Amino acid sequence: MIKHKRIERSFDDCSRCIDSSRLAKHNIIAVGINTYLAVVEWDGLDDEHLIIVPTQHCSSSIQLDENVWDEMRLWRKGLVALWKEQNRDCIFFEMSRHVDSNPHVYIECVPLEQEIGDMAPIYFKKAINECEGEYMDNKKLIETKDLRRQIPKGFSYFAVDFGLSNGYAHVIESHDHFPATFATEIIAGMLDLPPKKWRKRETDEMSKQKSRAEKFKQLWEPYDWTKRLKNSEATTSAASSSSSSSKR
Repeated sequence: MIKHKRIERSFDDCSRCIDSSRLAKHNIIAVGINTYLAVVEWDGLDDEHLIIVPTQHCSSSIQLDENVWDEMRLWRKGLVALWKEQNRDCIFFEMSRHVDSNPHVYIECVPLEQEIGDMAPIYFKKAINECEGEYMDNKKLIETKDLRRQIPKGFSYFAVDFGLSNGYAHVIESHDHFPATFATEIIAGMLDLPPKKWRKRETDEMSKQKSRAEKFKQLWEPYDWTKRLKNSEATTSAASSSSSSSKR
């Protein structure tokens, strides 16, 4: 009962759930059926640093229903296409830490210059192989083919993909030796960014958040697959109204 109440409270306090009063709705780019796309509320690694988020509370990607997982892939495909038009590559990563405390999962999306994106797998492979010391119960580096079948449910883990290609995963055994900034530190190093860009995520001014969101909405419009959903719903509604009128 106590655990159930704690989980309920985490839903109420969650800043990622779509119905939460704490959600920064001004950062949302578009909303799908089970997921949404948003700019980050902190000073990200790029002005187009984004997150893909399930609308309902879930603590890791491996716990998502298949239809939610598939929808998150749709966002990725659109982002890869958008950034390819800019001659850029991208990285998608998930830091699923302390899953027993029931956090809300999200996938971070960071665009990179093409030549840096080409080198990213080498940087991450080396960093994962060197993390958490020598003695571990699990294999350090998992080359992902199907993440949801390679990581047991209930485990904390880190996962990174490179564009639409599979990437790497790592089961986190010691949170003290695997920092929450693991991925952002690597990417910031690749981009030669200052430490303030990855050490601490402080919420940016609302005006800056809104500005980033509005700019990206314009970029995203040609790739916005959610428009097809709205058009389909409108067509269905119109057909239903027409049918009702003819019966009368």
